[in-house]
Amino acid sequence: MKVVAKSLGLSVLLFFMPAGQAHEGHDHGAPPPPVSASIAPRFETSTETFELVGVLRDGKLTLHLDRFVGNNPVPDAEIDLETPSGPQKARVLGKGRYEIDAPFAAKPGPHDLIATVSVKGEIDMLTATFTVPPEQPGKPKPGATDLAQRLPDGAVFVPKASQRILGLANHQLAQATHPEVVTLPGRIVPDPNASGVVQASVSGRISAPPGGFRRLGTRVAAGDVLAIVQPAISAADLTSQAQQMRELDQQISLISRRLERYRQMTAGSVTRAQIEDAELELTGLQARRATVETFQRQPEKLLAPVDGVLASANVVAGQMADPNAILFQIIDSARLWVEALSYAGGVAGERGSAMLPDGRALRLAFEGAGLSDRNQAVPLHFSVQASETGLRLGQLVTVVMETGRMREGLAVPRASVIRAANGAMLVYEQSNPERFVPREVRVEPLDAERMLVISGLEPGKRIVTTGAELLHQVR
Repeated sequence: MKVVAKSLGLSVLLFFMPAGQAHEGHDHGAPPPPVSASIAPRFETSTETFELVGVLRDGKLTLHLDRFVGNNPVPDAEIDLETPSGPQKARVLGKGRYEIDAPFAAKPGPHDLIATVSVKGEIDMLTATFTVPPEQPGKPKPGATDLAQRLPDGAVFVPKASQRILGLANHQLAQATHPEVVTLPGRIVPDPNASGVVQASVSGRISAPPGGFRRLGTRVAAGDVLAIVQPAISAADLTSQAQQMRELDQQISLISRRLERYRQMTAGSVTRAQIEDAELELTGLQARRATVETFQRQPEKLLAPVDGVLASANVVAGQMADPNAILFQIIDSARLWVEALSYAGGVAGERGSAMLPDGRALRLAFEGAGLSDRNQAVPLHFSVQASETGLRLGQLVTVVMETGRMREGLAVPRASVIRAANGAMLVYEQSNPERFVPREVRVEPLDAERMLVISGLEPGKRIVTTGAELLHQVR
C-alpha cells in the first residue's frame, strides 16, 4: 500500500459572506481578495496528490475531491472526516462529489477538520480549518449561488461545479530540453506513389459509362471505367477519310476481279504464286479499309490508373474533353504528403509536425527537399505518419520542423496560450483549487501541439491546459 501523508497544515481557502472579511488561502503567501457575498461558505486544502474543497449548504458539507495534477475528479474514494461533532464517512454522490452532515456548522466560528482519503490503496491526509461566518441581517443568505467571477486583482474564481462544466484541466510545468524548431507554411498534397489523374488522349465528347459517373469520395480500383470519350472528327478529316476509303474500295475491287480471273484460267497459265500474291494483297487492302473506317470512331475508355478514392471529377454528359485537362483525380486518403516552403534555405532536421486550422496535429516524416527555388523558397516534402480523417488536397497547414539544435524551456500545450485583448500572450495558473491567475508569457513554437515558454513562468506551476479560452471569458 502506498501511503502519502503530506499535509498543508491549516492553510485553507476560506470564503466569508460579509464583504468586509477576507478570503484566506495559500496562494504562495498572498491571500486572495474577497469575492461576492453570494458565494457559499467553503474551505479548501491540498497536498501533492489530492485537493479537497468543501461547500456548506443547508446544513450539509459537499466535498469535491480532485487530483492535484490534472484537476481530474476522483470518483471512487473513501473519505473519513474528523469533525467537531465526531467522525463521519462521506457519502458518495458521484463524479468526485461526496457529502457529510455538518451540524457543527450551526455554530459560527472556526472548526478544525481532518480528512483521510483512501483511493485504491493510496492514502493521504488533509487538514483544514473551516470558518462559519456570523449571520448578518440584510445581507444575501450565504450559499444562495456559486457563480464564476473575475476578482479585482484579475484572478478568476471558478467553483468546482463550474470547473466540471467547463472541463478545466491542468498540467504541472517541468524544465526540460526541447529541440529548436522553425515554422513553415505548407499544404496537403497527394503521395505521388499512391495517386493518379485521368485525362483523355484525344478530343471528344464525354459520355457516362454503364452505371453512370462515379460520385466523389467513391473508392475505385485500377482499371475501372470512369467515363467514355467519343472522338470528335472535323469536316476536313471526314472528307479525307472518305476519299481514302473510296480509293481503297477501288483497289479492292480491282484486286478482287484480277483474283477472280486468275481462278478462272486454265491450269498452267497462272502460277500458284500469282494467286497467293493477289489473295494477300486483297486481304491487306480489306484490313486497311477496316482500319480507316474505325479510325477516330472507336470510343476511348477512361480507366482509373490506381486504387484509391475519387477526389475530384470534372465531367458531365455531353462535355467536350480537352486532352490537356484533368478529368478525374484519384488519391489514397491513407497516404498523403505535406509540401512546405522554406524561405531560409536548407533545414537540417528531418522530423516535424503540422497543425491544421482546427487545431489537430499531424506527425510528419521528412521525404526530401527540392534543389531549385520556387518563388524564392525551397520546397520540402513530408509524409503524414498517421491516417487522419477530414484531410483535403490543397488544405493549408502550419509545419513545425526541427532544426537539429536543442534549447531549455517549459513546454505548454498550444490550447493553454491565449492572446489577450492588448495582444499579450497569457496562460492561466491554477494557484488554488478554485482560483486561477492570468500570467503574461513570451512563447515560441515548439511543435504542432506545444509552445515553448521563454519567460513569465517558473517550473512547478500548474497551468490550465483544457478550457483556458472559456476561463478567459469569465467576467
